[in-house]
Amino acid sequence: MTNRRSARGAGLAVLCCALLAACTGTQMATTREHDAGSRLRVAAAAEASGRGDLALSMYAAAAAAEPGRADLQARFARALLRHGKPAQAEQVVNRALERHRDDPALLTQLGRLRLRSGMAAEALALFERVIAAAPRNAEALDGKGVALDLLDRHAEAERSHRAALALAPGNVGTANNLAMSLLLAGRPAEAVAILEPLAQLPNAPARVSTNLAIARMASGDRDGARQLLEARGGTGDLDAMVEALTGSAVAEGPS
Repeated sequence: MTNRRSARGAGLAVLCCALLAACTGTQMATTREHDAGSRLRVAAAAEASGRGDLALSMYAAAAAAEPGRADLQARFARALLRHGKPAQAEQVVNRALERHRDDPALLTQLGRLRLRSGMAAEALALFERVIAAAPRNAEALDGKGVALDLLDRHAEAERSHRAALALAPGNVGTANNLAMSLLLAGRPAEAVAILEPLAQLPNAPARVSTNLAIARMASGDRDGARQLLEARGGTGDLDAMVEALTGSAVAEGPS
């Protein structure tokens, strides 16, 4: 009887230890997720207020705390790229890819880095690799569209941009990229129709207005293009920009 009670007590002790270990593990995982989430929220708020240095330090802390999380490494790399640090971004991505060679977020960031370096064919291969595994990955579809545009394959690029926009209809960057694809394909009026409402958004990036001015100029609205840039405090040789984008000089409109 005593032996049976001892065995039963030992069994309960083992069960309690197992339960406590499980609870502790869950609490630790929850704490890590909470810490990462807190750092990412601080980073986002810092970026919104123009504190890029603080934002990068928060992204770096989140990535360093959990090097095994591919999503955190990808977000850190994306932030580095946004803040003009492509070499550091590539280091982060390559290091993370050693652990997660097929992670779509990491491969997409590497594709964006290749685009920035002008390596459109390599970028296209990376984006297509992501899309083969995840056909509804809007970011990869958008990146594929940019790569195709750089390779002068504008009809294919338009299809990819539109597929991305269908999956993420509120994405300003994707809509802007579609408009620029249409402009490169010699369809400036369609580009203007997309960019006009985007430029009215309160948080629209400055490049949207610049692209709208270029599209207006390419469609023959020289005065409208210059007025837009002047209203935004911008200047520049619009004729040269349009020619660089479309490969042809802009026709002179009525003065």
